[in-house]
Amino acid sequence: MNIATETRILIEAALAGDPDLASLAVAGSSPETLSVRVAPGVPAKSIGGSSYSPEPPFCRETLAELVVRMQHLRWQRAAPLTPLAMPPEDRDMRALHEKHLRATVGFECGPGWADLFDAVFSWLHEIAADHDWSPSQIKEKYGTLRLYWYGDLPPLGAEIIEAAEHISSHLCEVCGAPGRLQSQHGWWTTRCRDHES
Repeated sequence: MNIATETRILIEAALAGDPDLASLAVAGSSPETLSVRVAPGVPAKSIGGSSYSPEPPFCRETLAELVVRMQHLRWQRAAPLTPLAMPPEDRDMRALHEKHLRATVGFECGPGWADLFDAVFSWLHEIAADHDWSPSQIKEKYGTLRLYWYGDLPPLGAEIIEAAEHISSHLCEVCGAPGRLQSQHGWWTTRCRDHES
C-alpha cells in the first residue's frame, strides 16, 4: 500500500456518510508530496460510525490536515521501509515525552497511535505555543482515544483534539494501520485486519 492509498482509506473511513466526501482528492507518492483536498466545512452529524449532536466539533479540512500530518510523520519514521513493515513501538511513544514539551502525562494506550500523537502535539505547538494548557490524561477508552486537557487553547486546538479522537476509531492501536472499531470478547478495540484476533 502506498501513502496516498492509505491516506485516502483513513479519510474515507473517518468521513463515511458525509455527502461532501465525494469532494476528497488525495495525491502524492511520498511524505513530502502528499496532499489532500476536501470541501471545507463541518461534516454531517453521523460520520465514520459516530453520531454527533448537534454536529461534529471539527471541520473536514481539520480532520484531513491532521491525517496528512500524521501520515507524513508515519511514513518518514518508517523510511526506507513502509509503516506496515516498521510499525511504531513503545519506544516511539516514550520518545514523544522528549520531543514535545506538552507531552507531560503517560500514554495509556498502544503504540499504534504514536504518529497521531506526534502530529497532534506538533500542530498544537504551532498554533498555541504561548497558550497555557496541558493534557491531564491520554488514554484509550471504549477502543478510541481520549485526550483530556485543561487550560487555554484556541478553538482550532480543541478542534484538532476532537478530530484526533475521531480518527483514532479508524486507526489500529497496535500498529497504526487503517483499522476499525470492534468488540472483541466484550472489549472495544480499534484494530486492523492483521491485529483483529
